[in-house]
Amino acid sequence: MQVTEAIILFIYLLIVTFIGIYFYRRARQSESDYFTAGKSINTFVGAFAIFAAVASSSSLMGAVGSGVALGVPYFFTYAFGVIAILPFAMFLISGQIRRSGVKTMPEFFQQRYGNSVQMVAAIIVVIGMTFYMVPQLTASGLIGSYVLGIDYKAAVIILGLGFTLYAALGGMWAITYTDLIQGAVMLIGIVLLAGIILVDHGGLNSLISAALSVDPAFGDITQPWMSYFGLFIAFLWFGIISPSVVMRNFASRDAKTARRSAMWACLLYLTLFIAGFMVTAAGANLGIVGTLDNTDMIFVSVIEHYLPPILGGIMLAGLMAAIMSSADAMLLAVSAAVAHDLYKAHINKQASERFVTGLGLIVMVVASIIGILIAIEPPGLIAIMVGWVGGFLLSAFGFPIVLGIWWKRANRQGALIGMVGGAIVFLILVIGQWLPTNAEPIIAAPISLVLMIVVSLMTDPPSKEVQAQVDYYHTHLDDEQTA
Repeated sequence: MQVTEAIILFIYLLIVTFIGIYFYRRARQSESDYFTAGKSINTFVGAFAIFAAVASSSSLMGAVGSGVALGVPYFFTYAFGVIAILPFAMFLISGQIRRSGVKTMPEFFQQRYGNSVQMVAAIIVVIGMTFYMVPQLTASGLIGSYVLGIDYKAAVIILGLGFTLYAALGGMWAITYTDLIQGAVMLIGIVLLAGIILVDHGGLNSLISAALSVDPAFGDITQPWMSYFGLFIAFLWFGIISPSVVMRNFASRDAKTARRSAMWACLLYLTLFIAGFMVTAAGANLGIVGTLDNTDMIFVSVIEHYLPPILGGIMLAGLMAAIMSSADAMLLAVSAAVAHDLYKAHINKQASERFVTGLGLIVMVVASIIGILIAIEPPGLIAIMVGWVGGFLLSAFGFPIVLGIWWKRANRQGALIGMVGGAIVFLILVIGQWLPTNAEPIIAAPISLVLMIVVSLMTDPPSKEVQAQVDYYHTHLDDEQTA
């Protein structure tokens, strides 16, 4: 057991849990409070919240571990795709989807296409976001077993239920303000670690030379081109197709704030990956890939090698921040999909807001337990698992959401066929394993696009009211007038 690191981690968990308890009463006041923090989040808080929602364990442990194991070109493919997420989303959907006035992504599909598309979208959200919990829980188990000196499975259960507690209690209010803290902790931690690594090696050139001398293949391309391209586009689209990220737009005060938050979050993410490259090079320099059961632990090995216990504890808290800030957003997306988009929208439209938020709380706990059961025997490296989720959501949601905002002719039948067709093709390709790892969206996403366009053109256009709503997404009215 790492005593100093364990104490720091314990204090950190207490703080975020207290925040969840603090916001409990406010979050339960209404669905808007629970799922979108009353649509009142400003640019500063929103930027850190978006950054923290995107910067999962994959951005730290996953990117570094895969960069060392698969070569630095894999790291840069990952980094370029992720850094481009937020500018891409800012121009394509951030302001427009905020003007729609909805609370969740499936509710947007209902507004644009109708009830059947909302129901299918909600089911896809539940599947995708529950599986996305697995790499986060895997990372928490690895860190917990190292710091606390307990079995990996026990660490997954304890820490998984721990971050579920504050998210379930405080909803988007607690999630947003814990993400502000968590985003700052992970950013400061990794910049500090990168600075110490550079000082220790006497500069960047010396660090890279040392890494290449230990592992000459560190700079080599080790994967087929389709793996790199598939990973890139899966992450490029993540800010558009991930409900856990898109919901941050709904929490912004208005469309302008949503765009500004995305812009500043992009700069935060750029800083994270610049520092992350230093950590990856340091990990290669350690030359321990063949000695580890799980290469995602390379990040922790770098911390142990370069930092004293107190700073190491802070950096491990930063890793937990990355895990928790993304996991809580995923839990909220699953919660909203079941409680708001399925139960209230289609089963009991007269359900009180307090009952819906209570149901959302229960759904979070259930989703967390399912994720924990899968994470006990994780199916792959963290970065690869996140790539699967990104590819699945891109294949299902990518074009229905973008064409829904930018193409008036897109209709219910086209969106439904495109969404279901893309998701099914992606799953078939993953199960069949005919393509290189993470290359599936290269085939599945274009099939979704073609199906949606062809079916939309072969069937009746949307009503004039729906087409007018598309025009409204692109106006410049303040959101106070859209509510």
